[in-house]
Amino acid sequence: MVVRLVAMVFGLASAAAAAAQSLPLTIDERIAACEAAEDAEPERAIALAQSVVDELPPPTSTQMSGALGCRGWAHAMLGRREEARRDAYALVAQLPSLGPSAERVRLTRRAGGILHRGSDRVGAIELYARAVADAEAQGLEAERIPLLVNLGVLHSEFEEHERARVNYEQALALMERLNDHRYEAPVQFNMGLTLNGQKKFAEAIPHLQRTLELVRSSGMGGPMQEVAVSLALANAQQQTGDTKAAAELVARVRAMDVPLSDANMRLQLAQIEADQLTDAGSPERALKLLDAIDSSELGEIQHFTWLRHRVSLLQKLGRFEQAISSLNEAIEMRETYLRHQNHERLAALEAHLRDREQRLEMERLESVATTQGLQLSASLRQKWIIAAGAGLLLLMGGAVVVVQRRMNRRLEQVSRTDPLTGLANRRDMAERLSRQVASGATSAAVFLFDIDLFKHINDEHGHGVGDEVLIAIATRLRDCLPVDSSVARWGGEEFLVLQNAADKDAAQALIERVRQAMQAPIDTSIGALHSSLSAGFCNLPLPGASGPRAWHYSLQLADSALYLAKRAQRGIWVGYWISSAPSDWPPDRLGREPNLARALGVLVPISEKPLTPPLAMAS
Repeated sequence: MVVRLVAMVFGLASAAAAAAQSLPLTIDERIAACEAAEDAEPERAIALAQSVVDELPPPTSTQMSGALGCRGWAHAMLGRREEARRDAYALVAQLPSLGPSAERVRLTRRAGGILHRGSDRVGAIELYARAVADAEAQGLEAERIPLLVNLGVLHSEFEEHERARVNYEQALALMERLNDHRYEAPVQFNMGLTLNGQKKFAEAIPHLQRTLELVRSSGMGGPMQEVAVSLALANAQQQTGDTKAAAELVARVRAMDVPLSDANMRLQLAQIEADQLTDAGSPERALKLLDAIDSSELGEIQHFTWLRHRVSLLQKLGRFEQAISSLNEAIEMRETYLRHQNHERLAALEAHLRDREQRLEMERLESVATTQGLQLSASLRQKWIIAAGAGLLLLMGGAVVVVQRRMNRRLEQVSRTDPLTGLANRRDMAERLSRQVASGATSAAVFLFDIDLFKHINDEHGHGVGDEVLIAIATRLRDCLPVDSSVARWGGEEFLVLQNAADKDAAQALIERVRQAMQAPIDTSIGALHSSLSAGFCNLPLPGASGPRAWHYSLQLADSALYLAKRAQRGIWVGYWISSAPSDWPPDRLGREPNLARALGVLVPISEKPLTPPLAMAS
């Protein structure tokens, strides 16, 4: 069951201090009161926001934005999707007047959250992408935390639970690095929900218990949030057999007497109680409880879950014709939902976030290298002073300098080489890509190769065998390349290839050479293994791209192509070759938004083709 701590994810409302009843509330007080009421009392929130919108003289842009965001969210809570959508885009229209600020990023994300709540995932992803770009341009590193949570929620809704877990783990790590724990509750809560979605209920319980502790101690989100967390925790406890604890939580929720205006939350409560009735031997009563839910008020995922639960109860009661009818309805709904998923835009947004993390890592590496260089320079100066003061040891001093220079050259080589495979490392390849773009050459290609199911190799055979596979594949890639091309271990099981003087045909020819090279099994200490590769590639640079960092745009697009290849079928490749772009379209958008580029006809996807056989033991 997917019930999201939405108020926390899309902007936690601050509690508004109630003004004396004899005095009218100021605009800011009404906005604060609106945000405090938007989940538990959405109708009241709408009335408060409307009073701000109708205020004369008109409120400031910041105040109008706050009111539109609150009203839009309250409409979304009530299932009024058109009204919510109008408010979201009215809020977007206000954003340019706010100027660069963390508030603008927050409100952009809030507009995306309203659309997301209203099931407009396409629009939500677009606004999340805008918030990412704005936060990056302003250097607002902390704003990446809630955006990672947004991404995790979307991945969970697409049932990509492992990717969602990665997003939440990244958010937790970023919170620790920045010492910013404002979003711990939503991260912990959504991690728990994701584990529930994977049926890993025992693992979910500690995350949900921590969330409930945070919600109760701070009062954040009001009683509605406590109800949401309590129901998720009760569901996990019920599924792990701790029915007593689950019943106590449900009883506490009932005692709170909070009106459950959210149909999805009513469904979750009904499902927990239906499970309790089923365990007690009353499936008929459980079905009646479930059928009391108005399924037309449910979102897509919750409706599908309701149908699956209903099918299970009908089967227990022996009503197989009704069960088949509900099952067919669930299958049809599932197919429609899958058709409307927007994996490609989500992949582009996540690729942009990954690229941001890569740039931060490069900057940290450059800082470390600079510090080491200064230390080395100081060391050299000290040695020269000693040598100059010791005339009798002049020859020995000269020898020391020669040795030092050799050591420096060796250290420089080591700093640019991956110690396992002997290939160039990320730092060295990044500099090569930068030089390639700076040279003014317009015909090159960048490839990303990823070993499929590499975790399976490590888990089944140990990391030693995994290292043997990495070394073998690195050697084969190096042997496939033309003399003017280079390959690097980009990270983990991912390799990056730079092919100079390449056109589309040359790029495809290189892919074919790699395909042929990977047909033979890899000899390891446990025997022969077949290992498959997925690949994505793009031309370098993209039309209109310039500057030393223009290679990032091609890398983003190659990464997006690799993601599509791995989602479609392991062991294939997907490539993009862009010959031209509209004059008013910045090249960085080509990297971030390949689907929009294709819609304008400036992207030409190259046909997918099997690259290697699936992972298997050779006979």
